[in-house]
Amino acid sequence: MSYVPYFLIPFAASLIFTPLVRFFALRNGFVAYPRADRWHKHPTALLGGICIYAASIIPALLIGIPDKRIFGLFLGSSFLFLVGLADDKFHLKPYTKLTCQIIAGCLTIAFGVVLGLPNEQFISIPLTLLWIVAVTNSFNLLDNIDGLAAGIAGISGFMLFISSVVFPANPFGIYGLILSAAAFGFLPYNFNPAKIFMGDSGSMFLGFSLAVISVMETHRHISGLLSSLFIPVLILSVPIFDTLFVTALRKLQGRRVFEGGKDHTSHHLVTIGLSQKKTVLLLYAISISFGAIAILYSKLHIVAISTVAFLGVALLIYFGLFLSDSAASINKQKNQRKSNNSSTILTAVLLHKRRAAEVLMDLAFIYLAYTASYFLRFEGNVLAGNLQLMRESLPWLILIKISAFFIFGLYRGAWRYISISDLLTIFKTVSIASVGSVLFLTYIFRFKNYSRAVFIMDWVILLFLISAGRISFRVLGEFFAQMGEKGKKVLIFGAGDTGEMVIREIKRNKALNYNPVGFIDDDPRKNGMRIQGVNVLGPRGKIRCLIRENSVKEIIVAIPLIGAADLSEIARICSEYGISYRRVKGILSEDNLDEFRKN
Repeated sequence: MSYVPYFLIPFAASLIFTPLVRFFALRNGFVAYPRADRWHKHPTALLGGICIYAASIIPALLIGIPDKRIFGLFLGSSFLFLVGLADDKFHLKPYTKLTCQIIAGCLTIAFGVVLGLPNEQFISIPLTLLWIVAVTNSFNLLDNIDGLAAGIAGISGFMLFISSVVFPANPFGIYGLILSAAAFGFLPYNFNPAKIFMGDSGSMFLGFSLAVISVMETHRHISGLLSSLFIPVLILSVPIFDTLFVTALRKLQGRRVFEGGKDHTSHHLVTIGLSQKKTVLLLYAISISFGAIAILYSKLHIVAISTVAFLGVALLIYFGLFLSDSAASINKQKNQRKSNNSSTILTAVLLHKRRAAEVLMDLAFIYLAYTASYFLRFEGNVLAGNLQLMRESLPWLILIKISAFFIFGLYRGAWRYISISDLLTIFKTVSIASVGSVLFLTYIFRFKNYSRAVFIMDWVILLFLISAGRISFRVLGEFFAQMGEKGKKVLIFGAGDTGEMVIREIKRNKALNYNPVGFIDDDPRKNGMRIQGVNVLGPRGKIRCLIRENSVKEIIVAIPLIGAADLSEIARICSEYGISYRRVKGILSEDNLDEFRKN
């Protein structure tokens, strides 16, 4: 209960200050107008960063300055807040902002803010500066759609506060709680549709402050380079992922990293069918999930939580690959008229990058499966002899399994269209790779002292990881297709094989701009069934009612050999309601059906 005022005071202050600042901004012309490289479509007030800064800094000053590092935090964040205000008004060059961020980072480091790396002091200062500048820019780039940066900052600040409670002897997490409250107080005015933007003054202040607080967390409870970055990286996973994703895409496209654009994670999610609100809520959920993993770091076995974290990062990587495929498709459509050649080159580059990423992920999966099998088999108490066996055999296992994956075509699949036959190929390939590994170890090492259970568990875990990784492409596509509700509402007449094919194509090809309401089929046995997540709503007698109730704009006839009388009836109903219809004929037509049956 002692922490409650530290949340309520900045939350209420931000909630009260924001409409006042908005009124001032609109009256004095501090307005962001729509631009080609920006997402918003209406003039929107700026200077929201003033609300966040005031609501954060005033309660923080009331606490006092218990440590010189806190003074460094206040000094650096206030400097960047002023730089952000100047940028909101005068539009500073990217290199000018970067220089100011480096200056702010150096000021903070000069007051003792540094990563807790007791055995690696020679890299702690440059790594701390790199971290602060990177996270500051990540939040600056993340402020690209209504409510995203404010919400993620609120979640991240709260997670840093929780981690300070979980890991004892750390008094600085309270500043994360204050930042979180200020961001959440601003969020009602910034959520879609936004009434005010925080601007660079707000995004750089939040990003810098969260970066510094996360660094101060590290020296209290962990040591070592990887473990020092484990918690802050997970808590700030969404802005870090978005920055890496945008950087990679822009580098591949030959564009400058710091220029504006509609190519962020959030923009691609909207493009493939999600609403702006659903996009932001999805990214909130991802941030909360990774924050929870970071907090559980001290409560679960290190192997278990590291495995969960690895799988989460793997899912993010596949998520990025899925969005990059989407980006290649969008770019190809945009440039098709202008330059088919450049579009094809970009698509090919992204394809090769994706294949390389798949190989790297499979290497990690092989390592994880084999290591986890040893820890599971011996319940975490792996003796020195078994560790030696694992180290000796691991390079050979990686060599044999990756070679098998290449030979049996595991890297030739289009995973967005994965089918049962592809899963069977994965099963066969992983099984052959595992058997080959056992045979090799038997021939070379006589399989002496090796546990058979380890290799059985390794086969099961690796099969699951490889299959789940490939299926994730299709799962993501289906997930976003179901979440998206945009497009022309259509009824599918015919719940057979052709109808199922039509639904799959509608879900995968957003360029069609269709939103299927349901199937119509005269077969009473199909009534109430679900095909590809779409309901069979009843016989043709319900067509008129469904058109009125669901504002249907088109009927797709998915019966290849429909009779002339039935087709005329559909045409008459469509004419009656002023809607269109189209017919899917399929592969077979009436002219060649008899010949097909004979053969």
